[in-house]
Amino acid sequence: MRAVRVMTALAVGAVVIIGGASYSVAAPNRQGDAAAAVPADVRKAGVLVVAAEIAYPPFEFYDDQKQPQGVDYDLAVALTERLNLRLEFRNVAWDDIIPTVAQHKADAVMSGMTDNAERQQKLTYVDYLVEGSQVVVAQANPAGIDGLDAVCGRTVGFQADTTQSDLVASQAKLCTAAGRAAPRVRAVGSGEAYPMLKKGTVDAVVDGYTSAAAQVKAGQGAFKLTGVQLEASPMGIGLAKDRPELRHAVQLALRELIADGTYTKILDKWGLGAEALTTAAIDGGV
Repeated sequence: MRAVRVMTALAVGAVVIIGGASYSVAAPNRQGDAAAAVPADVRKAGVLVVAAEIAYPPFEFYDDQKQPQGVDYDLAVALTERLNLRLEFRNVAWDDIIPTVAQHKADAVMSGMTDNAERQQKLTYVDYLVEGSQVVVAQANPAGIDGLDAVCGRTVGFQADTTQSDLVASQAKLCTAAGRAAPRVRAVGSGEAYPMLKKGTVDAVVDGYTSAAAQVKAGQGAFKLTGVQLEASPMGIGLAKDRPELRHAVQLALRELIADGTYTKILDKWGLGAEALTTAAIDGGV
């Protein structure tokens, strides 16, 4: 790692860009190991740009005042405080997030993104949560779906280009290999699957466990979880592969949050304490 010079701590804050508006959150002065490890170009800019698709509660979403909320947002605020940087939390379409970070149009992605071998070809990850996938059905469950192996021949919704789309594709092969009909798939945008489930357009939704549980709670009896949580994997903070110094600084900042209890407090606030990872591993997904 290139040597960096420790600078005098400056007052920092969080800036959220929504359209043309900016929203700031004050942050304390701080200078620790993580801040000292920030690469010179990022320190000079004074800001960490974090890309997220702000439509995936409880990871990131807008409240009634159009302010971002969620575990990723709170962690991003805490991380940038440790890095002695301002935070720009930028709303980016899901399909554009990885290219945006790989091309240095943003510094990092924090958007409930699973760290896996395929994505590691494009980004490198600091792992910060672990979770699996979950099947969700309407409360009445007219199709009688009791888990992923029961979706053969049924209509299934999920967000396109996600871990869940890969999971359904794998299940489709198992269905046809067993002489059963493959599921009819509806790959949709973020937030579109649950209204379809409520209308009966799809028989089930396959989602990340945390999002699924949040949707069941918000649905006030409209939905329920069925079957077991599937294939738990780490979620990671994604960074460009050619920025190892920035990755190291982010890893140190996360470790500082874990060590002083800030990380646990944020996860507990959002009901995610059971999904904690305490190692801040690099590229731990497979």
